[in-house]
Amino acid sequence: MSQVARSTLTCPRCQQPFTAVIEQVVDVGQDPQAKARFLSGRLNQVTCPNCGFTMAVGTPLVYHDPAKELLLIYVPMELNLPTNERERLIGDLTRRVTQNIPQGQFKGYLLQPRQALTLPGMIDTILEADGITAEIREAQREKMRVMEMFLQVSPDQWPQMVAEQDAHIDQEFFQMLLATAESAAESGHGGMAEGLVALYNFLLQNTAVGQSMMDAAAEQEAIVQEVAEQLQSLGDQITRESFMDLVLSYVGDEEHLQALVGLIRPAMDYGFFQELTERVERADGEEREQLIDLRERLLELTSVLDQQTQAVLQRAANTLRVILNSEDIDAAIRPRLDEIDDTFLAVLQANLQAAQQRGDKETVERLAQVLQRTMEILRENAPAEIRFINDLMSAPSEAEAHGLIDARGAQFGPELIQLMDAIAQDLEDNGQDDNAARLRSLSRYAAGHVGSTP
Repeated sequence: MSQVARSTLTCPRCQQPFTAVIEQVVDVGQDPQAKARFLSGRLNQVTCPNCGFTMAVGTPLVYHDPAKELLLIYVPMELNLPTNERERLIGDLTRRVTQNIPQGQFKGYLLQPRQALTLPGMIDTILEADGITAEIREAQREKMRVMEMFLQVSPDQWPQMVAEQDAHIDQEFFQMLLATAESAAESGHGGMAEGLVALYNFLLQNTAVGQSMMDAAAEQEAIVQEVAEQLQSLGDQITRESFMDLVLSYVGDEEHLQALVGLIRPAMDYGFFQELTERVERADGEEREQLIDLRERLLELTSVLDQQTQAVLQRAANTLRVILNSEDIDAAIRPRLDEIDDTFLAVLQANLQAAQQRGDKETVERLAQVLQRTMEILRENAPAEIRFINDLMSAPSEAEAHGLIDARGAQFGPELIQLMDAIAQDLEDNGQDDNAARLRSLSRYAAGHVGSTP
């Protein structure tokens, strides 16, 4: 049975019915990213296609984490279900989780799902299992309350509030600000997201913690730039010896080593470490100890980076697997749009090519369908400016593209031109000079046709 389903809802603002995708099964064993959607409040946030109103849909929900042996069920009290209907629903939700579990992996906790009276109570149980205590959760909630207090007053009162709430403004507060802004933007609350970003920038400039973060970021950026320039100075004919000399010049310099690994990880391959080991064996005394420490630290840094890369790839593979196995591809894609990025598309393309090479026609057709619907849904959900630029670039001729600008250009402000120029620069950086030139030409024409405000 699918973890997602379509449901017909009526918008409370415009009273128009529309079809939405609702998730009732959060199984982090099958879909690890579902946990983040649920805990961030993005699960079952739907937007009316008619008026743009975003709302949270209250629905029965089952949460399963096999690693923590958690099976939680929430049935909204407002549904006012009779006891027998409630029990039938709980049994159905439980079966939706357990029906795909192999017999040998079935455990006792699956026979006794724990019921949560409220969604916050369910979230507390999940966080408690992750080792996040009640004290930690209360401290985070207090930070959220402080965040809301800032948004409830005008910006000219923020300096006074900074003085009053300074004890709550730390690096975690800044992280929560950004996470909340991202969640607000994804759920259609653009005004709230803008307010949070404005608050973030204000606090960066006007708090000791913010200044410290800016100084650290500037220092890190300067180090990365310095290492990049030194790599560039080695030229196109860089040799293993010249690269090794650069690495050795950073002995004992943690920040430069981290920047170097991040910039040129592929160069630190088996041959590199073999040569470094040979240098260790030829050295003695203090130099030998320094080289041993360097080798161990580089092994640690490359391992961490590889694990991070593998985790990103694994998340993309998990998302693809969930979509492929869904009865309704569209219903599986739409709640996961925030998980669909360049890595996901690369994994999808790689799987498609592999299926083609082994002649697996059924898998090729399914993957091709996922790719087609993913691209179509991404286009549907792209900002209006992006959709318009895509329309311009897809126009068969320059004259037809100019016609689109004549007809619709006034709907957009100067930000359209800035975006077109930025995309053109990105195309140039990726060697797509012809597309870049065409977009720059269209940008020059559009400059005389956009409105004065967005």
